[in-house]
Amino acid sequence: MAQKTPEQLTREFEGRKAKGLAKGGAAFWPNIIANAVLKLTAARAEITIPALSEMIAKEAQSAEPTVKAGATEALARLRQAVAKAEG
Repeated sequence: MAQKTPEQLTREFEGRKAKGLAKGGAAFWPNIIANAVLKLTAARAEITIPALSEMIAKEAQSAEPTVKAGATEALARLRQAVAKAEG
């Protein structure tokens, strides 16, 4: 898979921002990931990509729009980071 140029990444971000996904709840994606890590740590569970993805996916099913948007963005960012690390 080809690496994206900074210009492509900027265009993608601006596209999401224009759609309103980078505003509001989606801005809280780091908090969603941090909360998932804390929950796994509290449960003394191993922190793995599948475990994080599962916890974040559960958050994405929330009825609260802010949490749902943040979790959706966190899941997308996590998948992007994994793809970048594997590529």
